[in-house]
Parts: sequence; structure tokens; C-alpha cells
Amino acid sequence: MIIIYFVNGLCFGGLGLAAYLQYRQGGDFALKKQLPWLAFFGFASGVTSWIDMFLLSGDIAGYAPVLDIIRMGAQIASGLLLLRFGWGILIELTPLPSWSILLPGILIVPISYVIAYAFTTFITPSPIEIPVDIWSRYLLYLPGSIMAGIGFLRQSIVHKRQGLGDVANLMLGTGIAFLLEAFVVGLVVPAAPYGPASYYNYDRVIQNAFAGEHSTLSASYNPMVSWLDYQSVLDVTGLPIQFWRMVSAITVTFFMVRGLGVFEAVRKRQLKELEDERDRAQKAIFDAHSIARQTAENWTNALVSINRRITELDDVDNILIYIIERARDLLKSDFVGLALLSDDYFTLNLKCYSRADGTELVDTPPVTVSNPLILKALQTAGTYRSASDEPSEKLDGACFGLNGARAIGVVSLALDDRPIGTLWMARCDQNPYSETDLIWLECMADQVVIAIQHGLMTSHLQSLSITEERARIAREMHDGLAQVLGYLNLEVQTLEALLRQGKQKSLEDELAQMRDAIRVANADVRENILSLRTTLSNKKGLISAVDEYLREFSIQTGIETHFENQLKDDLVLASLAEVQLVCILQESLANIRKHAQAGHVTVLIAKDRTGSSDSICMRVADNGIGFVVHDAGRRFGLQIMKERATSVHGTLSVQSLPGQGTTIECKLPCLSRERIKKERRLPPVQLDLPSHDQG
Repeated sequence: MIIIYFVNGLCFGGLGLAAYLQYRQGGDFALKKQLPWLAFFGFASGVTSWIDMFLLSGDIAGYAPVLDIIRMGAQIASGLLLLRFGWGILIELTPLPSWSILLPGILIVPISYVIAYAFTTFITPSPIEIPVDIWSRYLLYLPGSIMAGIGFLRQSIVHKRQGLGDVANLMLGTGIAFLLEAFVVGLVVPAAPYGPASYYNYDRVIQNAFAGEHSTLSASYNPMVSWLDYQSVLDVTGLPIQFWRMVSAITVTFFMVRGLGVFEAVRKRQLKELEDERDRAQKAIFDAHSIARQTAENWTNALVSINRRITELDDVDNILIYIIERARDLLKSDFVGLALLSDDYFTLNLKCYSRADGTELVDTPPVTVSNPLILKALQTAGTYRSASDEPSEKLDGACFGLNGARAIGVVSLALDDRPIGTLWMARCDQNPYSETDLIWLECMADQVVIAIQHGLMTSHLQSLSITEERARIAREMHDGLAQVLGYLNLEVQTLEALLRQGKQKSLEDELAQMRDAIRVANADVRENILSLRTTLSNKKGLISAVDEYLREFSIQTGIETHFENQLKDDLVLASLAEVQLVCILQESLANIRKHAQAGHVTVLIAKDRTGSSDSICMRVADNGIGFVVHDAGRRFGLQIMKERATSVHGTLSVQSLPGQGTTIECKLPCLSRERIKKERRLPPVQLDLPSHDQG
């Protein structure tokens, strides 16, 4: 028996220590708040068992009264702690069903009766230890163990639903162990004249219903029948109740300690899940930052590329096509369209559009945009973004050539505070655009407006260049042809006077001078006509025009010309640069005809590479009389040529020595290879090229 008490105390003490250590480790699991009550219950129960062991040994008989008092206090304390632990397990771990609110009202009367009845038993002549032991078991151990058992059984169901089979099995075992504890510790008590340890046998008088008489009672009759006391358990099982309580303690301790370990494993699993969730969240944030950075880089590259095309004076239509292609790609859209107002500002016509199957310009016949949302954005000079529940009929006509839009975003275009068109994007799935998408579309709309402005500026510069060239020719005609005509007018008057005077020799001299003046005037006029023709017409391409110009120049002036074209592909100059290159060539040849006294001119056009940039080099060399280069600053024609080269970011150099001819070299920067478009050419002015023998 001493060993039983020792093992019993050891089990409960170990349970208390395990619960305390688990509580000290921290963590966040459902059982944590109940661990202090379980720990103190284990310590108190262990103290009770070990006091029983010391009292049974008889070695400290002198301290028996003190130990009895301590034991009673420890037993009551352990019962209270178990009751509190069971209440926490039942109530706080898993919420009770709604009908459980009725239980206090139902149980208040029987509980009050039991408590009142318990107090009456304390006036019996038996020692005080007996009612304390009995009623601490009935009122504390029994309900505490039952509540703990039910609570753990409910926890088993909850964990089984969560897919935690191992935890559910341990909770089931723990619940059954506490119910066993409720029976062997809470119901089985020492022999006493009150239930449920015993019950009254009311069949003390035998009633004869037929005779109407009472039979006599046996002298040995005992009105109290024992059935749940220590002796009954011993008689039925052959083992004392202390043994079964030891078995119950071992069972409860085993399942609780295992359960605490599993709770710790669950806590670690939950902690691992939280860490994984944190890692996933961090990865998601990192991925989001990477995507945002990549998106920003893509948009930056697109905007830089668009601006580069604009500054290099690329064709406006090509720039607009590039803009809507990049917008569709970056905004993940199925359709991006650009529409501009007609000249009368009454209709909105589709200019170009981009779909997955390609990007096209819309020239003729014009396609009118009639979607009300797009027109409203144009009228209000604002933006529009469709909602996720936008009616589909409002989006009709937003996707040309596609089944139908489910989401659109529209931005109006304004030039000098006047609406000129709209830029819109559309998707065919239920994926609405965000405010950020609309902001990016506004950036693309700004680029469209800038491209249109630069296109107008380029057209204006071209007109200015043509006007400037005409003014130059007009000045030369004024300086040359007009003066010659005035001179001829005077010469005619002189001839009339000489003819009247009969001075034949003087008349012939004047006629010779008139022939020279007419020849010079004829050369100037033919050169001006040739210059006009070459400057304004590029129907045959610049290289062909230069070749033909040189042949015409050679025929008109008698100066031998040689043209070397070392370009292996098309000329890669901006439109304005081509115009300036032709003007520089014309000015060079005009200076050669007038001043160089040359008999041969060589014109070379080639590509020159300096570092990472390419340029077109034109070299004009003659075998004339030459001049001193440091005096070239006083030559107006050379200054004009340098200004022309500088205006298109090029350079011009002059090499000459008296008697050794002159070489003029002009270098103009090329466009990037990926930017070369055949449509870059300036719109041609239809002027027919006359033959060289026309006057």
C-alpha cells in the first residue's frame, strides 16, 4: 500500500511539474491558461498521497494530528483546483452550445440540496476527517473530473474536425482518464451512512395485502446497504480502491503529459505555419516590389524611347503607332485606340489602333468613334474608368474588331487647352482597370500630344526651310539676274547711241560684253531652277536626286563632276537633316562655279562611325584655285553652311590652300538603326524635273 501511495503521489507530482514547465515555456495554445490550475492540482494531490504514505508507515506517529490537518487542507485544495481546471477546460477552451445557458437554473436546486445535506452530515458522531474526505470528493473531485473529461472529449471532436488526428486521440484518452478519475476518486468514498456510498433499504416491513398484517423484522436486519464504498470495490475487484486510484493517476498523468507534448508540437507547427506565412508575405511583398520596380523600369524605358523618337523627328504616324503598341503591352489590354477630331471638329475619327493581331493606321475611309463614354470624356476634357458592374451596352463600340469590351479607361487629348481627341484602352474580360492604370494612360496621352506638337513643329520647320531656300534664291536672282537685266537695259541704250553714231568697233565690244552677261545670268537662272527642283522634290530619293543634280550641274557649268555613293543601304537621316544636306551641297557647288575656277568636282557620301554613334559624311572636293581658310570667316556662304549643319546637330569643316583646291566635309548624325522607317520621308511636293536642254 505504501508503494501505491508513493506511485500515486509521484504521478500527480510529475503531472504538476510537467504542467508548470510547459507553462513557463510560453507559447500560444488553447490549454495554456489552464496549466497553472493543473500544476497546483498535481502538486496538492501529490502532497495528499505522500502524507497518506507517511501516515500508513507509522514512522512519524507523533506528527499524525498535524499531518491529518495538512492532508485535509491539501485534499480540499486539490479538489478546488481540479474543479477550477475542469471548469476552464469545459467553458473556456471550446464555447458551449447555446442551450447550456439553461443549465445553472436547472441544477441550482439539486446542487443546493446536496450542499445542505452535506452540511448536516458534519454533525454526525463520526470523526471530522470522514465527512471532509467524502464531501470533498462528492462536491469537488466528482464535478471537476466530469467537467474536465467532457471538456477534453469536446476538444477531441474539435481537433478531429481540424484534421489533427493525433491530438484528437490524445484528447479522447485524456477525457476518458478524467471520467475514470471521477468514478474512482469522486464516487467511491469511505463507508458512511449516506449516499451514494450507501442507501436505505425501505423494505423493512413486509405488508401482507391479503391478511392486512405486518410480519416481524429480523433482529440482524441493517437498514443501510453499502455499494460504492471501499469495501464494495475490494469485494468486487479483489483490489483495494487505492490501487485503482493509482491506475487512474497513471492514466491521467500519461495522457496529460503526452497531450502537453502534442500541444507543444501543435504550437511549434502553428509557429512554423506563421513563419511560413510570414515568409510568404515577405516574398509576396518582395515580388510586388520587384514587379513594381520592373513596371516602373518598363514605363521609363517606353517613355524614354518615345521621347527619343520625338526628338529625332521621326514620322508622327510611326511615333503614334509605337505609343499605342507600348500602351497595350504595358497596360495588359486587348485593345488600345487613338481617335482625333476631324477638321470641322464635329466627328471623332479613329486614327490608329492596336490589338493582339497587329497595329494599324486608319486612313480612308474614316472610321467614326461613337461610344458614348469615349465621347463624354472628350466633351468634359477629363478621364473615365469603367466600374466592374458597368453595363455591357455602354461599352459597345470601344473595341473595333473584337467581340466586346468589359472594361475601358479613357483619357482625353488637349492641345493648347483645346480637345483634339481621345486615347482609350479596353479589355474583353471582367478585369477592371485601376487608378494607376489610368494614370499611366494619361502619361501615354501626354506623349501623344507631344508627338503631335513636334509633328506640327517639324512641318513648320520644313515650311520655314523651303521658305528660306526660296528667299535665298530670290536674293541670288536679285543680286544676279535683276542686276544683269538692269545692266542689259543700259547696254541696249548704249548700243542705240553707238549705232546712231556709226561706231562699229565700239558696238561690237558692247555686244560681246552683253553676251557674257547673258551667259552668266542664264547659268544663275538654270542653277536656281535646279536648286528648287532638288530641294523640294524627293520623289526619287535623296541619293538619286543628288546624282541627277550633279549631272545637271556638270552639263550647265561645264565642270566635270564625279559622285561616289558608299552607302550600302538607305540614307538614315532625319527629314530636316536631308534638306540641310542638300542645301549645303547646293551652296558648295554654287561657290565652286562662281569662285573656284575648277574643272573637276568630286562628291562623296559615306557612313562614318565615331565611337558608338554613326553619321553621314558628305565630302565635296574641287581642283580650283583654293583660298586661305583663316579668311573664311569673312565669307558669308561658308558661314551659312556651318549654321545649316549645326541646326541638325552636325559639323562642317573646310580644308583649302591657294592653288590646291578646296575640300568641304559635312557630318550629320544618323538615326538609330531600329528607328529607321521608310515612311520617314517628308511629304513630297510634286514638281516635275525638267530636262537640261530647257531654257
